[in-house]
Amino acid sequence: MKNNFKVAFATNDGINVFAHFGRAKYFEVIEIENGTTKLKEKRVKPDFHSAESHNKEHNHDGHRERHNIILSLVEDCAFIVAGGMGYGIYDFLSANGKQPIVTSVKTIDEALSQLIAGRLENHTEKLH
Repeated sequence: MKNNFKVAFATNDGINVFAHFGRAKYFEVIEIENGTTKLKEKRVKPDFHSAESHNKEHNHDGHRERHNIILSLVEDCAFIVAGGMGYGIYDFLSANGKQPIVTSVKTIDEALSQLIAGRLENHTEKLH
């Protein structure tokens, strides 16, 4: 594992990894330097799954636009962690040089510890 990186956790409370990437209210972005936390930052993300937003843009162009907005929010992050994620955003992030991770770990602190130690498992079977 690299000693210096940024990671974005999908969350609603800044404490727990949220189970649904698309419905998370924001990203808790954490910068790691020499294996320790240097900076924490909350980045609000749009709710693309509200009834109005989802019905309005439920097509391929809408998904591409939403994916680009997400990428702009985590552009400086090497890892993007959530409890669940769709295949489309997972593949999009991967294709753009990010490492998406779908985890069963509930808290951001524990997931971060495992990530730093190189032990955070990627549960791709939870993709939908």
